[in-house]
Amino acid sequence: MMNLAQTYAGVDPILTTLAQGFMLPATNIANFIAPVVDTPTRAGRILRFGKEQFAINDFRRAYGTNIPYVQTRYDSEPYALEQEVVAWELPEEVIENAGEGPAQVDLRAIETRNAMSRLMNAYEKTVSEVVTVTAGFNPYEPYNGIPGSQTGLGFQTFTGFQTSYGASAGAAPWGDPTSNPIEAVLTLKRSVSYQIGIRPNSMIVGTAIFDQLLTNQNILERIKYTTADSIDVDMLARYFGLERGIRVAEGRFLAENGQLLPVFPENGILLFYSPNGPSDAVMPSGGANAATPAFAYTYQLTGTPAVRPEYYIRERRVVRAEITVERAVHPVGLGTTGLIGSGAMITNILA
Repeated sequence: MMNLAQTYAGVDPILTTLAQGFMLPATNIANFIAPVVDTPTRAGRILRFGKEQFAINDFRRAYGTNIPYVQTRYDSEPYALEQEVVAWELPEEVIENAGEGPAQVDLRAIETRNAMSRLMNAYEKTVSEVVTVTAGFNPYEPYNGIPGSQTGLGFQTFTGFQTSYGASAGAAPWGDPTSNPIEAVLTLKRSVSYQIGIRPNSMIVGTAIFDQLLTNQNILERIKYTTADSIDVDMLARYFGLERGIRVAEGRFLAENGQLLPVFPENGILLFYSPNGPSDAVMPSGGANAATPAFAYTYQLTGTPAVRPEYYIRERRVVRAEITVERAVHPVGLGTTGLIGSGAMITNILA
C-alpha cells in the first residue's frame, strides 16, 4: 500500500509561482497589519517577550564581588494553522474557444489569479475581525473565527482621551470643524509606547476617517505653507510621524442582504507598531521574524500557497485545479485588556 506522501500529486510549479507572486491591491490591510512569517510546521509555540530590557539595573561592582548578569525571560503560547482551499474549474468548451484565433487567452493563469483574489478577500475580513470585533482579546487562545468570543482588540469608543488614556484634556472629535487630529494621534502613540517602549509607526483608517482628514482645516492650514500638493496617505503619514505608513481600508465584502459592507469600521482608526516593511504579496515580507515583538503576524506554512496539478473530471467535462494555503493570524503584542498593547483601536472618533 502506498503511504500518504506517495499519493500526493505534487504541485504545478508554474501556477504555484504565479499564486505565490500574486500582488495584493493597494488597499490591502491584512498583510499590512500582520506580515507573513514562514513556518515549517502546522502547529507549534511562539515566544512572548516581556519588558525586562527596560529595567534599570546597577552594574557597578566592587572588586572580588559577584558579576551582575542579565537573563532574558519570556513566555510561550501555541499557534495552529488553518487550511484554506479553493478550486477553479474550466469547461473543456471554454478552453477550446480560448485557444482559437489571434486573441488566445491563458485561462489557467487568469483563473489562478481570480482564485487567489477570492482567498485574500476572505483573509482580509478574517484579519479585520481579529482586531475589531467587540470583545476582549485573550492572548493565550488563538482566533477561532467566532465574533464576540475572546477575539479582537474590542472597540474603544471615542469620548475624549482625558480618562481613557491619561491626557490632561480631551481632544475634539474629528468630525468637529475645529478638531486637530494630531492631538489624538500623539496621545494614542504615547499610550502604546508606555506598553512596548516605542511609538506606533503604522495606522489603518476607515474610509470616512480618510475623507474627513482630506478636508480637515488644521491639516490644510499646516501644509499650505510647505507644499502645493494635495493631501494623500503619504503626506498624512509624514504629518502624523508614521514611518511605516498609513493604509485606507477600502475593502468590501458581500453581505447576505446583497450589500457591499466595509471589512474595517469606516469611522475607526488602528495605530500599531510593526518592525517590518509592508508586504503587498502573499509571501513573507523582508525581515519578518516570529521572535520580533510586533503587533501581529500571519504564520504561513512554508511552500504555500501551492497549486496542485490540474486534472480532468470526465462526468462534467471540466478541468480542475486546487490552491491550498495554510495560515493563521496571531496578535502577539497586546496588553492585558486588549485595548492598549502594541496597538490601539478607536471607533466613532468622528462623533
